Amino acid sequence: MTSPIDAIGSLAGIQGPKAIAPIDTKLDLGATEATGGADFATTLASSLQNVQDLQNKTSDLSVQAATGTLSDVHDYMIASAESGIATQLTTAVRNKAVEAFQEIMRMQA
Repeated sequence: MTSPIDAIGSLAGIQGPKAIAPIDTKLDLGATEATGGADFATTLASSLQNVQDLQNKTSDLSVQAATGTLSDVHDYMIASAESGIATQLTTAVRNKAVEAFQEIMRMQA
């Protein structure tokens, strides 16, 4: 039978903690500028154009469905769902932006 003390002896091969490397406390304040990324206005315009394109595609497919020239109903259903979700997301982003603006306007100088 094994004693509890013998079980502890098998832990002898485990190494203790090593020293922690020093932390670099120097701040590079010059690295705060954006480097090559798209600005907010460009990103917003691109996203809104994408939503508009999805809505146009859905509109075209709905016209095809109404005239009987739609070849695959699944395409229309997928486009409709994508357009709806994109519109909901756009509305949510707009609402958050308006809330943030109103919060800024309530701040005391």
